[in-house]
Amino acid sequence: MNRHFPMSKTSTTADDDAPASPTTKLSATAETTRGNVPRPGFCTARRCATRVAPPTPTCPPEMSHLSLRGGGADAPTRDVEDVVDDARGRVHSIETFTAVDGYGIRCVVFAQGCEKRCAFCCNVDSQSRDARAGASTTARAILSILKRNLRYYARSGGGVTVSGGECMLQPLFVEAIARGAKKLGLTTCVDTAAAGDEDAWRRVLPEIDLALVCVKSVDPVKYRRITGVKTNEEYRTMRAFLRALDAHGVETWLRFVLMTDRSERFVEYATNGEDDLRALADLSKAHACVRGVELLPYHRFGEYKFERMGFAYKLAGMNTPSAAEIDEATAFLTSLDVEVIC
Repeated sequence: MNRHFPMSKTSTTADDDAPASPTTKLSATAETTRGNVPRPGFCTARRCATRVAPPTPTCPPEMSHLSLRGGGADAPTRDVEDVVDDARGRVHSIETFTAVDGYGIRCVVFAQGCEKRCAFCCNVDSQSRDARAGASTTARAILSILKRNLRYYARSGGGVTVSGGECMLQPLFVEAIARGAKKLGLTTCVDTAAAGDEDAWRRVLPEIDLALVCVKSVDPVKYRRITGVKTNEEYRTMRAFLRALDAHGVETWLRFVLMTDRSERFVEYATNGEDDLRALADLSKAHACVRGVELLPYHRFGEYKFERMGFAYKLAGMNTPSAAEIDEATAFLTSLDVEVIC
């Protein structure tokens, strides 16, 4: 995923199983609609990712929530432990009060473990699937965090986003969190690059309101180069996952990392060519569930993690996109009748 969060973690008081406490991001908002119904601000963290002190809890302004699938401020506050099993998962960290990666105020659970080795990964410390990596916790522990902050999430049309790492490698855990969150009246979202199979998707997708899918590249060769995989299996999984989202009618946004440095070292990673963007537009329009594209300008926020962990950073020295290059890519996609968030 193209989200950035600090490597350092602190303890939380949810319970003995609960993982790290939150950090907060600064970001800009972009208004979107679902059909003709206004939605709360859809926010992402691309231009900046600064660690700041947690905000002083205050009640957000009243917002319309009646049209949201997940519910709203009047959602039931009864215990929900009886609607989820003891699904256990491994997480890297948790942000409990953020306005990114979905609608409204959200809790973002960063799952531990990923099969891909993306060149621009800014969460390289969440890749390991070793049993010692991350922290073991339960869906019930996550729900206890949601209940504690329910007023803020529900009244903003917010909820929980399970990100990563790669959240879809832990489908039972994601399913249990999402089912419990919906019982609380919250919206549910996965932030994923696609993983798993039809059996896993049949469990998770009925519980999901929103999917943010990082497609890397629509060209299989460039997809392998960016993700560091050896075969086209992961690429085919991404395409199949989009078809599954279509079948389940899950609102979807394609996330696309915009890399524009065409110097000799990096030209094979560039994703702003006309062919790249046209293929992205075609992919977007090929799926009824896809609302549009979210451009994520390449950044170097995660480079220091590679250095600290002793890993080579393939994109060291790559220039980040200029404002003009971002605007040009946005305008091109818009000219192809694709809605763009950036």
